[in-house]
Amino acid sequence: MPAARRRKGKGGVITVPDATPSEDTPSESKDSDTPTDSEPDPKDANDDERRRRRRRSARLLQLYVPRLPVVSSTFVVILFALLAPLADRAYHRLATEGRLASDVASVTHRVGRFQVKWDINELRLSVLHNRGDKCKDDCAHIAWSTVPGLPFLTAANGPVRVHQLMAGHYRVDIRRRLQTTVQTLDSVELKDDDDSPSVVIRGVLIKEDARLDRWLGHLGDVSAAWNDLTHQRQQFKAASKIKARYTLTFSPQSDRRLAFEFRWEDEVPGVQRSPGGRRRNVKINQIFMRYAHTPDERIYGLGEQYSSLEHNGKRLPIIAAEQGIGRGKQPTTFMFNRMFFGSGGSWHTTYSAIPHYVTSKARSLFLTNFSYAEFDFTDDEKISILSTTPTNRLTGQIIGARNVPETVEAYTEYSGRMGPLPEWVYAGGVILGMTGGSKRVRDVVAKLKDADVPLAGLWLQDWGGARNTSIGIERVWWNWELDESQYPDWRELREEAAAGGARLLTYVNPFLMDASGSKGRLYREAKERGYMVRTVHGGVYRLGSEPGVSFGLLDLTNPDARDWIEDIIVRMVDETGASGWMADFGEYLPFDCKLHSGEMPVAVHNRYPEDWAELNRRALRRAGLETGSGDSIGGDGVFWSRSASTLTPKHARLMWLGDQLVSWDAHDGMKSALLGMLQGGLSGLGVSHSDVGGYTATPGRHRTRELLMRWMELSALSDAVFRTHQGNRPLHNAQPWDTPELLDHLGAFARLHRCLAPYRRELMRESSLTGMPITRPLLMHYAHDPVASNVATQFLIGRDILAAPVMDRATPRVHVYLPPGDVWLDVWTTQLSPIQPTGANRDDEDADDFDSRNHHAGYGAWVTADAPLGWPAVFIRRGAGKPAQAAAAAMREWAMERGGLPGHRRVYPMDPVEKLVLGLY
Repeated sequence: MPAARRRKGKGGVITVPDATPSEDTPSESKDSDTPTDSEPDPKDANDDERRRRRRRSARLLQLYVPRLPVVSSTFVVILFALLAPLADRAYHRLATEGRLASDVASVTHRVGRFQVKWDINELRLSVLHNRGDKCKDDCAHIAWSTVPGLPFLTAANGPVRVHQLMAGHYRVDIRRRLQTTVQTLDSVELKDDDDSPSVVIRGVLIKEDARLDRWLGHLGDVSAAWNDLTHQRQQFKAASKIKARYTLTFSPQSDRRLAFEFRWEDEVPGVQRSPGGRRRNVKINQIFMRYAHTPDERIYGLGEQYSSLEHNGKRLPIIAAEQGIGRGKQPTTFMFNRMFFGSGGSWHTTYSAIPHYVTSKARSLFLTNFSYAEFDFTDDEKISILSTTPTNRLTGQIIGARNVPETVEAYTEYSGRMGPLPEWVYAGGVILGMTGGSKRVRDVVAKLKDADVPLAGLWLQDWGGARNTSIGIERVWWNWELDESQYPDWRELREEAAAGGARLLTYVNPFLMDASGSKGRLYREAKERGYMVRTVHGGVYRLGSEPGVSFGLLDLTNPDARDWIEDIIVRMVDETGASGWMADFGEYLPFDCKLHSGEMPVAVHNRYPEDWAELNRRALRRAGLETGSGDSIGGDGVFWSRSASTLTPKHARLMWLGDQLVSWDAHDGMKSALLGMLQGGLSGLGVSHSDVGGYTATPGRHRTRELLMRWMELSALSDAVFRTHQGNRPLHNAQPWDTPELLDHLGAFARLHRCLAPYRRELMRESSLTGMPITRPLLMHYAHDPVASNVATQFLIGRDILAAPVMDRATPRVHVYLPPGDVWLDVWTTQLSPIQPTGANRDDEDADDFDSRNHHAGYGAWVTADAPLGWPAVFIRRGAGKPAQAAAAAMREWAMERGGLPGHRRVYPMDPVEKLVLGLY
């Protein structure tokens, strides 16, 4: 027999036949009668071929088969891909465990233009809205609906802990110990009292034994299972469960808004384990509202959300807080969270959390409570809202509308609408933000004058004095009195500014700094009078944002404190002659403080921003800087706010997007500022702006000239007001007056912003009448298009102008999506955009979503536009209104004054390979 060699491979020992003949093998002779090599045996040839194949297979196994297949990375990835969807579905099934029980017959009640419908066959409660006279056939559509067979209201008990991190930063930890699993619907009644019809639904929320506990009990004790069948045992079990009665009331507020109110027993007897056993009362402090949602429905809104345009798959908390430094941008966020205890923030932290959302199908709902809430959109088939209201009452409203603009109009009927600004604010040029005292201000103003930069105002944030902090940033003194050492000739400075057509503006916030001498005078006065938020032990609740500095927060639930700080603001205007101010902060109310009104802080925290805005609005009127109301507001005064809640649009004059990093990124940079503006506009914050160039510089990161210039281009198009800021580290950041090139760029885009003033005037008038924002996301008018409704780096100015400024470093071009249903023209050249032939390319499922004036609709298309520094991409809709056409003509005149467009500029179809790489197909 031939010998064999043993070879050890990675997958084990493989035996390979030896090709060398052994000594026992007889030699072959030419004279032999046996077959020779020239006459091979076919059988042997087949055997050799099989052996060769086995050897090749063995080598492949050595190369590709690991010893332990279970730990293969490929195996793990495949296993995860298979099990993740199953685990997700299991999680949601467990999280929403429960059932709806009822024997009430199907019924439909009409209240105004709404119908409340109960279907016993599907165990579903629905709210339908009649779209109005424009519909020809069936005008009712579902505005809100529960999930068939599942409870739409769940009560729970458990600790709700709010961890106070660094001042203004919070982490909320909510746990559930007991949760009802069964909801009964016992009656659906129509009440028509005093011409105000309402539908009242009553039932009970029940904590049923978990299914697994019931099964184990039956298996473990057969006699107990038998006893459970007796009448006495069933009576005891029914009486021993946690039960909370509830009432749900629907009442119309307008043709497009239906209010709902949940009331429940907030304290009920707990579970009784045995007859005669002790029952502890259970406080119900968490309430869940769950209802149906379709997987193809995209969700937007919830105030100024800076990280996501579309909220599907996310859970968002409703809590006003400091935005943070980085908000997920690494390693910046990690560093600040570790060094300053949570100050890095997170992807969902925002100054303006508003409990109102809108979907691509024009379904919308908002809460009117101010307590902490969470909106959970992680399930494709239902939406869940958690509220931690300290009272046994959850209120909100359902909106019925045909399209997204109508939902915004209906929502702002409740929240209020922002009115037109004084003309000098948006048409006078740049409002220059700076610090440093009288001499420095005069030096900078002289540079702007020499460069022919139109100047509308000087915002002097350090009017009360400035200081350099221990962490290397510049901060102002929070004492709200003029610092005559900083500005010894304030009156003369104001007169010089007025001679040049500019106004002075100041700064205020609801804090008072604890300091010695004159800088702490107001703090000591407020402390003595009890005007600041207190600890549970009665002392001033001291907050701190940096080492060695502490300050108190005014208690706006105290009427005397409100009057006192309002008097101080009015006195500030009288003494300084200011035409406006920044009304900063409003998000810092601690959750463990004691308030003058006796209210729980959790019920007031999200209300504080609108209380602060309302106070500033009263001061503006008292100072004589505002008259009139609505679209006929008069006066020359303005203030701008950072924080917001539901009713802020009723009180605020102008919004500002807060403290972004001096960076390009989408976490906390320029892109996030635009996204926050677009989202806020869906919740009534329709007149807004950002700090040109951003605010927050961190160690190793400062504002570059290119970033500052590109931000000027963005703000000239997107912002209601063109206002700059030095930033927290002025000496490290590029400033608009640093070089002739920057001054020229500032002047050019201040004039461009001024070119759009007549158009913005019309848009602000529209905003005061309908609530529509000046700057709008594409989804506002193209919600039917999944591409347009997910674009966050371009925007509409009103209905007719589309802008796509460059928002990336060292990029001389920009990719632009031109949405379907319209034909777009390049503003600078009036040329028709490429690859957009006329023809319908949209979903005509609801013709009311489409502007019927457009008889020649265009296809949606990606194009690439050359956008060298100084020339952002701007398009206008064919058939645009006269104000938009006049604005486009003014922009072309502006371009001619600058010498015309660069000769090589083009707009052309986007490269298919680039589209593929960027995932745009």
